[in-house]
Amino acid sequence: MPVIQERIKPTVHVRCAEDAPQEVLRQLQYGMEEEGIPWEAAAGTGDALSLAWEAARSSRLEVGIGLDQQALVLHYSKLEREQPLFRIPANSGMETVRALGANAARLVKKLPLKALDRR
Repeated sequence: MPVIQERIKPTVHVRCAEDAPQEVLRQLQYGMEEEGIPWEAAAGTGDALSLAWEAARSSRLEVGIGLDQQALVLHYSKLEREQPLFRIPANSGMETVRALGANAARLVKKLPLKALDRR
């Protein structure tokens, strides 16, 4: 009898703390969608850095985002845990948040990253 293997679609993983702002999550998702890279969001516990690290390590694409009430963190599994690619405040402008989502996708596609407005 043949073994049926379930195919799991590679995605950027997003891990959100319970208190993560939903509008921020939506803007992140829009940024990834604009670049054509699939994502999946799930609840998690911890701060944005630990959530991003966990997300990157669990993603087949090796890219993860962590989101809590205070911050958004974009991580890549090949980086040191304490050295994420980007860390921005959760209350950054929506264009900046969307650009961070796009950068997660661009990291997967190996394209140049967008500049983040750091006012």
